Amino acid sequence: MTDEITDVDIAELLLDPDNPRLPESIARDQQSMLDYIAGTTSIEELMEAIAENDFFPGEPIIVVPDGAGKFIVVEGNRRLTAVRLLNDPHACSAPGERMKVIAAKAKHKPVKLPVVKRKLRSEVLPYLGFRHITGIKQWEPLAKARYIEQLFDLTDKQLSAKARYSDVARAIGSRRDYIKRNLDALAVYKTIKEDEFYGIEGLNDESLKFSVLSTALADERIGSFVGIHILDEATDEYVPADPIVNSSTLNGKAISELTSWLYEKDKKGKTRIGESRNLRHLSAVVANTKALAAFRNGSLLKIAYQLTSDITADFIEFLYQAESALAEAATMVATVQYDDDAYQVARRLRENIKMIGQTLKDKQRQDSDEF
Repeated sequence: MTDEITDVDIAELLLDPDNPRLPESIARDQQSMLDYIAGTTSIEELMEAIAENDFFPGEPIIVVPDGAGKFIVVEGNRRLTAVRLLNDPHACSAPGERMKVIAAKAKHKPVKLPVVKRKLRSEVLPYLGFRHITGIKQWEPLAKARYIEQLFDLTDKQLSAKARYSDVARAIGSRRDYIKRNLDALAVYKTIKEDEFYGIEGLNDESLKFSVLSTALADERIGSFVGIHILDEATDEYVPADPIVNSSTLNGKAISELTSWLYEKDKKGKTRIGESRNLRHLSAVVANTKALAAFRNGSLLKIAYQLTSDITADFIEFLYQAESALAEAATMVATVQYDDDAYQVARRLRENIKMIGQTLKDKQRQDSDEF
């Protein structure tokens, strides 16, 4: 088997049960996989393109033998589905009217497709990485993570996890930290799935936004909260764990809480975290015992955040921003005409500055008295 392109009858081509884009809830028989691809991937647009222009031979399907005389399509499942439906829209369980019309009017209905045959899936996976992870036809985040795990499983299990991350990164032209971040999030996702999404209404392997989970876990403090980082008793510091190799480091209760905060919606359709930009507030909250207790007891995230030390950093940053803006305004005041609105704003600024200064002075006095 070489890179030579040969034409293969579509009857000899099988959809791939290990396709990373398939949700785990989808059965891996050919009919179920075809139905899913036909119903969720805007297949009609691809059907129209092939029906009008024929199958592009410069982008062949890549296959491996199935061991029974046929070939499994490792790259090109959606295109194979489109061609099958062009030849017979009733190949899927519920063909739409548009699908039937496209098939009926098609100029081209290929029955053979250009194929590159490979002996092993492992020969194809690096190519998929260049194409769908770092390339122009990128998969959605969960599919990427599942694919990265397939590559990771092919690495030498005698090596350290760090070395295996590096091997995967080199194979697809990526970075080791990117590989680890995806596999960490996938390990947490697997825990969520194994616990049946904690019974959260409407949450399943298709509706869960993996990118939200991955973004949250990329934060070191949230990662430590769920067990992606563990405490080194010798140094009393948190160090990275490798839950894709050893999931025992994960904290099931914390993962359940995080999942609820990220995805469970109230009657108004809002989650406790709200917008993803609020993840930095959650990061501070889970790292502070008092703030976390308040949040667990029902306090708004914004209120719980005010119990953390991060609020002081925000306060100082606001002061620096205000100082910069006021300094800029001060350079202009001599050349602008009097404006009553501007004067009233200046008065309010002065009052706020006096209040802030006095409050800080009082706090300083209280600290001195306590000492």
